[in-house]
Amino acid sequence: MLKDINPLFKAQIDHWRKRIKPGIIEALEAAPDDKLDWTPSEGMIPLGMIFLHMAETSDWWYDDIMKGKPATELAFLDKKCPSKDQIAEHLEEHWERLERFFAEDEEAFKAVYEREGESWQIARSGYWIFMHLFEHDIHHRSQINHYLRILGIAPPKI
Repeated sequence: MLKDINPLFKAQIDHWRKRIKPGIIEALEAAPDDKLDWTPSEGMIPLGMIFLHMAETSDWWYDDIMKGKPATELAFLDKKCPSKDQIAEHLEEHWERLERFFAEDEEAFKAVYEREGESWQIARSGYWIFMHLFEHDIHHRSQINHYLRILGIAPPKI
């Protein structure tokens, strides 16, 4: 398991579980239902879609790239934002994916995962993917909190 590999990874996983995940859930609860399709400016991702973007990212990196299972959470951006209950379900799938990722053995983190598209190519280690997902959730948590502040809503404490 990743947490057994290195104390730093254990600390990051604990931080994810105890600080990042609860803060994202609290932010979703604080987001007004009528503002899920709201953006501070044209061309920006809507508030509700940011939560979904976190779920689709772990779906793509972990399920699709690492496990070879076609991603099922992609392509939210061209659609109207679903309800908070539906967003919460997608976030729960995100957390479950992360827990499966955390339970992987060391070889899954050392392995390099490659994929090629028509105009792109990637080759990333499991360690890189872990750090990317960690950074990605923190980045978008901050974006969500910024949106809430613009709306006059105090975001969850970080």
